[in-house]
Amino acid sequence: MSAPVVGLATVTERLDGVANATVRQVYLDALSSAGCVPVLLAGTPDGALPALQRLDGLVLGGHQSMVEPARYGGPESDELLDPGRDALALALIAQARRLALPTLGICRGLQELNVSYGGSLRDLCSTGQDQLHREPAVPERDAQYLPSHPIRLREGGLLSQLVGAQRTEVNSLHTQAIDRLAAGLTIEAQAPDGVTEAVVDERLPFVLAVQWHPEWYAVSDPLSAAIFGAFANAAADYSSARAGSTALAGASA
Repeated sequence: MSAPVVGLATVTERLDGVANATVRQVYLDALSSAGCVPVLLAGTPDGALPALQRLDGLVLGGHQSMVEPARYGGPESDELLDPGRDALALALIAQARRLALPTLGICRGLQELNVSYGGSLRDLCSTGQDQLHREPAVPERDAQYLPSHPIRLREGGLLSQLVGAQRTEVNSLHTQAIDRLAAGLTIEAQAPDGVTEAVVDERLPFVLAVQWHPEWYAVSDPLSAAIFGAFANAAADYSSARAGSTALAGASA
């Protein structure tokens, strides 16, 4: 069986004054270590959407930019925005839902998933909840992505099954979070202050989004490895089913 090929949405970065479509290498490494072949999804939705027909999964990674408040009816913000990523991600999520494509959202990806489904977001700084969730004030990147607060997992949910417990600890590097949960999504995990840390869409084979960053220690951290492993297994199942449907269609032609 060939490795599942999964799409990873890019973000816009300005390097040396020039706009670039980028992803962090750590996402590529995490997906590769789980047995997936990652490919980048960039550009406009019209250009990227046709690729989903050929892929076995979709990943929406994090970024320091915020989802534009106009996308969910929120107040104007002077935070860093990336409207191009918003347009790309929301279009990809909508198409992935139609295809029942396995989908994994990480940090910004969780927020995009909630907005795509019709939910809203809030700025934790404006509600005084940012202390528990903001990026740790340490210079070392590896230290920033260490566990920083506990979360409670839904009993019987996907994550509690993966970790074998109802509590664990995760890292936290965000100031935007879910406000109104979208219809169709179920809360999988919460922080002690009530902030939503993970959601699933139980109507589809695999749709999971987490507020933390499992990609940084995707091999050494058991929960992170389990998350990427579960996504890779779902993508492999999707690939097999798609190949079977193609073979059946060819045989009946």
